[in-house]
Amino acid sequence: MSSGSNSRADIMQHITEAEEDEAKKSGEHLGSKRKFDEFECPTCSAYNPHEAFGNGEDVHCAYCGLPFVAEVDDEGRLKLREH
Repeated sequence: MSSGSNSRADIMQHITEAEEDEAKKSGEHLGSKRKFDEFECPTCSAYNPHEAFGNGEDVHCAYCGLPFVAEVDDEGRLKLREH
């Protein structure tokens, strides 16, 4: 049964490494310093490509024109707060 345990441990290690690699690619490991180059408007759901922006910066929806302040949490997640 120990070979099954080793196999499971190897799989779990591989999954953990894959998750870490994905977090590095996405920028999540940067936390609140993470930058974004696109956003979906929380008001009208329009996709907005944008030059790089980060925590505390202003962005405007190109479709509805509403202004937002970008808030990036310690886990690197973006939330847009309406001005």
